[in-house]
Amino acid sequence: MKTSLGSLLCAGVVAGIGLAGSDARAQLPPDFPQFTVATYVTNQVAPGYIFIEITDNSTNGGYYELMMNNDGTPNWYLAVTNHSYDFKPLPNGYLHYAPFYHTHSWTGGGDVTHPILDNNYDLVETVVAGNGYAADGHDFQMLPNGHVLLMGYYKSEMDLSGIISGAYPSALVAAGVIQELDAQRNVVWQWRTWDHFNFATYYALEFGLPQFQALARNAVMDSWHLTTVVLDTDGNLLMANYPVDVQKINRQTGAVMWRLGGFGNQFSFVGESPAVAVTHFGGHDVSRLANGDIMIFNNADQQATRSSAIYEYSLDEVHKVATKVWSYTPPTNYYSWHYGSAQRMANGNTFIGWGGADIIPGIGGTTNQAVPACTEVTASGQKVYELWFNNPLTYSYRAYRVIYPPATLTTNSLQSFLVAGNDADYSDVGVVIEVNSINTTGGGYNQVVVTRAPYAPVYPQFNGKAPLVLPLRVSLSEYGIDSMGATMDFSQSSFGFSNPTNLTVYYRSTTGQGLFVPLPTSYNPVTQTLSATVSVTAQSGDFGEFIFGYPDIAEVPYPPILNAVQNYLGPQTQEIVAPLQAPTGAVYSVNQQLPVWMSWSPVGFAGWYAIQVATDPSFTNLVVNVPYLTEAFYVWNSPGANTTYYYRVQTSNNGGQGAWAVGEFQTGPPFLQLASPNGGEAWRRGLTYFVKWNGNLPENVYVDLYKGGSFLMNLATNVPNPGTYNVPCTNSYKWPIPFGLTPGPDYSIKVTSVTNSGTFAMSAQTFSIVDPPSIISGSMTSLPNGSIQFGVSAPGAATATVQVATNVASTNLATKWQVLQVLPVTNGITTCTDTMTANAPERFYRVRLP
Repeated sequence: MKTSLGSLLCAGVVAGIGLAGSDARAQLPPDFPQFTVATYVTNQVAPGYIFIEITDNSTNGGYYELMMNNDGTPNWYLAVTNHSYDFKPLPNGYLHYAPFYHTHSWTGGGDVTHPILDNNYDLVETVVAGNGYAADGHDFQMLPNGHVLLMGYYKSEMDLSGIISGAYPSALVAAGVIQELDAQRNVVWQWRTWDHFNFATYYALEFGLPQFQALARNAVMDSWHLTTVVLDTDGNLLMANYPVDVQKINRQTGAVMWRLGGFGNQFSFVGESPAVAVTHFGGHDVSRLANGDIMIFNNADQQATRSSAIYEYSLDEVHKVATKVWSYTPPTNYYSWHYGSAQRMANGNTFIGWGGADIIPGIGGTTNQAVPACTEVTASGQKVYELWFNNPLTYSYRAYRVIYPPATLTTNSLQSFLVAGNDADYSDVGVVIEVNSINTTGGGYNQVVVTRAPYAPVYPQFNGKAPLVLPLRVSLSEYGIDSMGATMDFSQSSFGFSNPTNLTVYYRSTTGQGLFVPLPTSYNPVTQTLSATVSVTAQSGDFGEFIFGYPDIAEVPYPPILNAVQNYLGPQTQEIVAPLQAPTGAVYSVNQQLPVWMSWSPVGFAGWYAIQVATDPSFTNLVVNVPYLTEAFYVWNSPGANTTYYYRVQTSNNGGQGAWAVGEFQTGPPFLQLASPNGGEAWRRGLTYFVKWNGNLPENVYVDLYKGGSFLMNLATNVPNPGTYNVPCTNSYKWPIPFGLTPGPDYSIKVTSVTNSGTFAMSAQTFSIVDPPSIISGSMTSLPNGSIQFGVSAPGAATATVQVATNVASTNLATKWQVLQVLPVTNGITTCTDTMTANAPERFYRVRLP
């Protein structure tokens, strides 16, 4: 059945923050999206609401978080003011979405916060990134132990001009940052792209591709696009890097364990040709399934040469063999090249969010393609359900189907008249309470209710390192009992424990809040029962809460990775620019009039850091000694003038105290120094060059052109210099030389502070603006002594270099062309005389500048 839905009444809307039309009898807002529903096989549709967001919309459309019924009516919705990503239930039953406060200028996505809503749709927390970074909306995971995984982007300055012709010498190259935050929202684990990859080696296989060269010539290069980060079953991380590959990251060391797909693929393939299989892993959503396989929503490419599809692969991670076991490609190709998700349902169906298929002008066609918001298919690939936005410009970042609210899946079981020495059997929830002792409130009647829910605990806390936790919770409530000593027995078959001998039962005395403590736990393989002994005391009818944890990866206190030392110009909230890691032995120069920013990244886990700064390499003359920092940077506001400093940083965690990582920097006065053109260059009219300088000023600069020592024209105002961030291409200006300039050898460049005209840098010597040199037609003559003479035209040049070859067909590039003469040029003309023509049947000439 296919139904078109227009203005519908909002059924079952619950009041909450920012709600529009919260009255169930109210008409939906005029900017509310309209849907078309197709239910193909009703009895095979999985249960649950559909969770989607309005990420992109037409001019008059609104932005919403939507919990939809199968008929396309909203069960609940939240109006928001901007793009948002990833509306979904979390493992603890709360809700998450990621509203943008800034849209990226250089790639898809945006800087976001991560609001968390409770089961009453009230805001209980807003999670943000740490260590000076901003979170991106592509993914957010709340782990069952209360930690969160989030991601963001940062940009670092790199000189790409020596790698790609025409690239910026100070390009801002984008990269990803992944963070794990603990229950207090301190960063306890961090991973950054360029701490673990080298740009030149990472992209070595791509350098010859025209599309890569075009990308690398941008002022900001979109070189890394994180879309998913999930905790794998072994405690490490899976990461999707669109449109390239899936990678696995070791949480203990930060090392890349393997790469699957793309140009860095390390796997062989079964069930698919390698050339095709490597293209299957460049998507926006990857997950580890309950059967151990991985599944990925693989986006179409922007050129619309292949459809979006979903792939399931079984991985042999030891021998690096990937076997394709299932896939779904829609009968009609869907070219959704951004967004998208795939979710395996309990009944074996796969629920697919198709993302967006809007065009890229000149690349992906001429019209937007309409794709469903979501589709549900069986294991055999049969479509059983589909939901469409009626407006083809409307897209959802992802789509999920989840049974909600948590009470829907909660099971209660009651037993009365509990007596010491007896067992209370709650077989319908898989629990037996062996009552060892009991204190009742009198009268003899008592009862205990066991409540079991397939959800993680709400905001758990632990002493020391948090264990990994199963998404299960069991709580007790009582009537007529003051306290009880008991052995709690949990059935393995009922709870589905896969490795019960590795589990510890944890308990907290107040359901829904507070500290969990580990209980003495044992497993009986004969009765297949996990048992724990506990003493409970009633609190207004509450007997507390139980969860099941297992050891996380061990922490090792490795020395941190130090970044380049820079001046600090204040906090960044968007378009984050962060320094690269410091090469061993590097000594950095900073402006002594500004605060100094020392930053680093942990290697694996970090609990806290210590930092020391000294004036001697043995650290006996300490000027800074901070023993406890939870953020991975330190801002020093009072450096001395013209001083060399040594600094060191130490990581501590549950594994102990690590070795120091040591760095060095120098302070000095504000300065500018021109690097190019600085004398002797010959720059051609009609081509583009980079004016480059070095410096440490916080303010921007002017770039002026001089001729013959006199000001000629201003080339640029307010150009960023190396002391600034949040802006692309500091310390360089891309200058297309106009044809209106007269060729000549007497040009120079001046770079000046916009706030202090006395701080400037000038070309040390003049440079030339030229036209292409040539051998003057008809000028070649043979002199009486056998020499060859000819005229050379080099407008604007001070000198011209003549090269000679005797065999232009030679493949030896190092010896084919030899310098014959470097000639002074006067008024654009010079003469070359070749005296080495004897016994040479053929000689070929060419001219270059300078």
